[in-house]
Amino acid sequence: MGSFKQTNTGGFSFMTRILSLLFFCSGVSAIIYQIVWQRVLFASFGTDIESITIIVSVFMLGLGLGSLIGGAMSNASEKKLINYFIFFEVSIGLFGLISIPLIEYVSHLTLHLSGGWWLPFIVFAILVIPTFAMGATLPVLVTYLFKQTKSVGNSVTRLYYINTLGSAIGCLVTVGILFVIGTRQSTIYAAAFLNFLIAFLTFIYSRKKPATV
Repeated sequence: MGSFKQTNTGGFSFMTRILSLLFFCSGVSAIIYQIVWQRVLFASFGTDIESITIIVSVFMLGLGLGSLIGGAMSNASEKKLINYFIFFEVSIGLFGLISIPLIEYVSHLTLHLSGGWWLPFIVFAILVIPTFAMGATLPVLVTYLFKQTKSVGNSVTRLYYINTLGSAIGCLVTVGILFVIGTRQSTIYAAAFLNFLIAFLTFIYSRKKPATV
């Protein structure tokens, strides 16, 4: 397997460490998006309890749908699973680049709508693609890692832990650094850069390591 040959160190292979690092960065970028998008959505649609509840609920709904569909992809080959992961990361990054102007444009279009019954549908339409992709990355990568290690417990717990750790550090970095030295748009650019970097490194990894077709 060349430079990506699995060698166990401390119970985890080098391959597992590489994927864990990539998924850690994925967790960082995801929480950056969540923080920025929530701030932009609050500014666009209000900060009352109803708006906050709808925005957070829609975000979680998209993640849940992505996890559900991502789990349904478990029968795919290792090569396809890696390609799915790359596709999801690129999709998140591309959406991120246009996300703030898009939210502000939709907010302007819906400014004069009466009542608030439309808000869940508007927010869902805006966030469904990126949150779906974010939710699908965990089951897709877990399935891939399971096919490599044959240990579902290790695959799930390690990736979930590392992704959550990435989210926690992402919160600190976003609020303590990115918002201090830059703007919301520049913060989004940083998250999109991470997505594209993750996709690129995963592509390099997939080219180095033979996969089962």
